[in-house]
Amino acid sequence: MSMNLVFSQILIILTYVLIGYIAGKAGLIGKEQRVFLSKLCADLILPFTVISATSQELDTNDVRNLLIGTALTLAVFLGVTFVSVFAHRLAGADRARMSVITGLVTYPNCTFLGLPLCLALFGDIAILYSAVMIIVFNVLFFTLQYTLFLKDKPSIRNLCTPTMISTLLMLFMLALKLRFPAPLQTAFSSIGSIISPLSLIIIGVMLSENRLLRILTEKSSYAVVFVRNLLIPLLVILLLKPLPLDTTSKMCLLVYLGCPCATLTSIYAMRLDIEPVLCVNSVLLSTLFFTLTLPLIILIGQFLL
Repeated sequence: MSMNLVFSQILIILTYVLIGYIAGKAGLIGKEQRVFLSKLCADLILPFTVISATSQELDTNDVRNLLIGTALTLAVFLGVTFVSVFAHRLAGADRARMSVITGLVTYPNCTFLGLPLCLALFGDIAILYSAVMIIVFNVLFFTLQYTLFLKDKPSIRNLCTPTMISTLLMLFMLALKLRFPAPLQTAFSSIGSIISPLSLIIIGVMLSENRLLRILTEKSSYAVVFVRNLLIPLLVILLLKPLPLDTTSKMCLLVYLGCPCATLTSIYAMRLDIEPVLCVNSVLLSTLFFTLTLPLIILIGQFLL
């Protein structure tokens, strides 16, 4: 993979984010509109992005790669969760802080940021691996992470999201080699292509709602950023190295798993009033630093993988 392509995509990402930031500061997109656009993006546009992958042909090797990717993602998410919980309990940290930081370091923003980036860098294969991320992310977040937040039974009902349903539909159609008629496929792909600019503009609007100086001076967030943006991707490289996957698949999984903190963690932290300031600052700081850590992780990944 050419590093020129990587830097070009980072510049495109920053441009979209900057447009969102300016729109937010200028009052063109307020908080209510941003919440609406986020819901539109997650519940309407993203499902069409996923469904558009039904035009692809899967062979035995692709299926094997997806299964390996699923096992790797599951192992990384579970491993990071248990290590974080153990470390916090050993340090005597309170439950609220433990649950928030565990969510921040475990779950990457593989939808709003990872999918647009991987689509640009790796093509349509990114949609297939996004299915892996969506399934593992949702199952673990709304079961394991949910119990950390609420000390309650997992919310299986929360798994029934439009994105989760469209992902299962996409896998079902690929398995049976079913296809939508060409006009429908074109329409679905066109709607799905909106995900890249809109999701990044939303991130820019989120940044505009907070003071950058306060984000940059939140010391606790830097530890989260170090683990989420650097330490975990480096560990993922070591896990990927011996796996029987092609280089493109390895790099795609690396970028997904190396994404900054997921916005869903901050949404639940704010909703439940559990360390909301730390959570929001960590998500935004992680996203800002991602433009610096991504090239480094890709360079190391290309060298070792």
